[in-house]
Amino acid sequence: MILLLLTSALFAQWVPVPIGGSSATVTSMFAYADTVMAGTDGDGIFKTMNQGASWTDISGNIGNEFINDIRGGGGPKVIWAATNDGAYFTQDHVSYENCTSTGLSMTDVTYFWFGDGSASAEWAIGTNGGGVFCSPNINGPWNNTSNGLTGNGLFINDLSGYDDGEDSYAVVATNNGIYFSFDNLSTWTPKNNGLSGEQLIVKRLACLGTAVMIATHGGFYYTTDYGDSWMPVIPDEKFNVLLVYPSGTGINIFIMGETGYYSPDMLNFYPIDLTGMGEVISIATTSTHLFVGTAEEKKNGKSGGIYRLPLDQLITGISEPIVSEVETAQLDQNFPNPFKQSTRLHYSINTGGYVSLNIYDFLGRQIMSMVNEFQPSGDYSISIESSGLPDGVYYYTLSVNHSPGKTLKMTILK
Repeated sequence: MILLLLTSALFAQWVPVPIGGSSATVTSMFAYADTVMAGTDGDGIFKTMNQGASWTDISGNIGNEFINDIRGGGGPKVIWAATNDGAYFTQDHVSYENCTSTGLSMTDVTYFWFGDGSASAEWAIGTNGGGVFCSPNINGPWNNTSNGLTGNGLFINDLSGYDDGEDSYAVVATNNGIYFSFDNLSTWTPKNNGLSGEQLIVKRLACLGTAVMIATHGGFYYTTDYGDSWMPVIPDEKFNVLLVYPSGTGINIFIMGETGYYSPDMLNFYPIDLTGMGEVISIATTSTHLFVGTAEEKKNGKSGGIYRLPLDQLITGISEPIVSEVETAQLDQNFPNPFKQSTRLHYSINTGGYVSLNIYDFLGRQIMSMVNEFQPSGDYSISIESSGLPDGVYYYTLSVNHSPGKTLKMTILK
């Protein structure tokens, strides 16, 4: 794989969109459709439904307003909140359930979301020095599942995983590098070959099939062999956030920290101008705008804040790459789309290799593996049936030789 960087930064017109009544740092953000939720360091949780023009306090009865991390999914008002004194869950932005309960020996929570889906690890909590805790119930009791995590590896920054019925793993980002688990989050194995120094402070990760990408304080890297080797994409730069999501033609990637980059294809990365904004520590995107939260920098006199940027500035600001990689595969949009009972998609590969074609739901969980075998070069066609699948939006990804592949969207309307 050839990963290219353009040297000229994308012109950016960032607009401050402060949260009225709060001067606290925005530590975490996510978007549900065009609603952005923002967690702050001391003032709770806010939302905007008009691209930041106004904000509403949705902290409700949450027991702690010092927010380390928030996640969403499954509904417009669902939030998992990790605070510096407990984990909370809401489905209405008013009533927050305290999910801390018994067994959670460390209550400075940095991650609260899904586990690996097994009966013993349906839900997972990461902590600021106490490792990982899992439970089959969202409100515990919690079991410490940190076997193999030591030292700074007990400081959890992010957690994710992958399961296609054959390959199954969980991966955790820590202040001591990356750890993989192949036994339902029970034991962890360090996989940091090629990483050292600041590269071991891993802030965010993303899984695309068997490929894992990480944003670290020493650069942006990826692996396709479960961490046995890490390949540099953007080395020696400090990153805090990583946002990866499917688009109509592939995937969009934002990596930000002291500097920022955007990629529409995992092949070409374009610098984003962050002049005068400070260090980015949170990120979210709607259909029209990119939102970032920046940290207070006392030594530079920057107070931190929240800003937005029209996405079309990124799209129109990108010129053709100086050099282009010869495509190894081509994936076409399924037809018909949307569909009721069945649809057909076509793909072609220029050189023979190990091909995987997987289908994911809206939350990024793999639900079906259509192809998982070596195939010679040529054109291929495959039918997808909607039987057993509910209405909704799904994504399908084609990968050759375990490289990050092209992703397209399909919709089932019965």
